[in-house]
Amino acid sequence: MKNWKDLLSADPTDWLLEESNPSIRYFTLRWLLDKPESDPQVVAASQAIAQSEPVQNILLSQRPEGYWGSDPRPHHGTEKYLILLLWLGYKGDGAVRKAIDYLLDGSILEDGAYGVEIKGRKVFLPCHAAHALRLMLWYDYTYDPRAHKVLDWLLSTQHQEGGWPCLSKVKGHSCFWATSAVLQAFRDLPSDWVTPQIEESRHQAIELFLESGLYKHHREWGKPSPRWFKFGFPAHWETDVLQVLGLVAPYVSPDDERIQESLQIILSKQDESGRWPCEVHPKGGKWIEKFVPLEEIGQPSKWVTLHALHALKRLYEKEKG
Repeated sequence: MKNWKDLLSADPTDWLLEESNPSIRYFTLRWLLDKPESDPQVVAASQAIAQSEPVQNILLSQRPEGYWGSDPRPHHGTEKYLILLLWLGYKGDGAVRKAIDYLLDGSILEDGAYGVEIKGRKVFLPCHAAHALRLMLWYDYTYDPRAHKVLDWLLSTQHQEGGWPCLSKVKGHSCFWATSAVLQAFRDLPSDWVTPQIEESRHQAIELFLESGLYKHHREWGKPSPRWFKFGFPAHWETDVLQVLGLVAPYVSPDDERIQESLQIILSKQDESGRWPCEVHPKGGKWIEKFVPLEEIGQPSKWVTLHALHALKRLYEKEKG
């Protein structure tokens, strides 16, 4: 099988390993160089993340009760901040645990559903349930019975066609953003949690993406958003063909016709140095700039490059973790 690095114009790994961005360095060591958590370089990078300005700014802005901002409702005042810390690779402390408890106590119902009040009505959100599950897995809440309850609820809400619905809408059609979020949570599951039911659920979701060319399912409701083909970090509540390719990559052949259009779009964006540009900022993510400087549009992006290389590596090396 072809080496994934043969698809690169040049190898940008040394650029990604620069110590100026410890989050990028940490994930490069883990994802691209396969260093274990115990490796001294990984440990040092993780410690540098904890002391980094973005992480410290987020933690310092947290309210004593555990939430952020002026809205004390658990979903509104905690989740996006916790997800940003996860994206940065921060391993957490007591303040993060307080925030997670605040989120779970206020958003996870007895049956594992993620329920919030929007415009005066209660809605249930598989996408945010998947985010909550990822937070529990990353911050070592695997012992918490709510983790399994959320997972079971997600399995129960999957459509027969393989996707997860947007239950906040009157017509709960399959939403590719929600489906992507659930696949991210599945990717993070401990191996001993992966039952035949989960394997089948994941298979159905992956087949839905593959049969849709990774994005075309949205043609039922109009033309796909151009943001599917513009890459930036973080994706926030959206997704794009780069993220979806990374999720399906371990379960599909690199020669599968169903991924070729998206794969060529991704490869066409790298420059002569093997770097990918930042093309878009997260939709609804202006608040992120208070903590993390957003990359300059049109300039080489370490975040996009990291995720592009990781997707290609997963595609050719079948890395399922």
